[in-house]
Amino acid sequence: MTQETTLQNQVLPNTVLQSLAPQGLLILIVPPTLEEMLIDVLLQRPEISGFTSSKVSGHGSVHSDGAQLSIVEQVTGRQQRVQFMLHASIADLQNLTTVIKAKFRSTDIHCILLPILPC
Repeated sequence: MTQETTLQNQVLPNTVLQSLAPQGLLILIVPPTLEEMLIDVLLQRPEISGFTSSKVSGHGSVHSDGAQLSIVEQVTGRQQRVQFMLHASIADLQNLTTVIKAKFRSTDIHCILLPILPC
């Protein structure tokens, strides 16, 4: 019997059980036009206790949705983007990405989900 199974069989607060679940870091990179809408979605999710956002630049020859870069983007070699970082259980983050992909279908959102090792 693992330590996690033993602890789950005891009566523990939900926050303690959540902290035992495998943790992950979700990075979302979105166009600035989606920033406020995505903030609204994230603030309404009870499993997300907080997140950070920052302005970033994307580099490449085409948008991830296949659209060509604007003339300004081609000249400067960058696109304005907003990056969100969220830390929660991997299961919660996977559920969140499903919701985001459904809500923001056909938009230029890039999702990266990384496992976090305990330290």
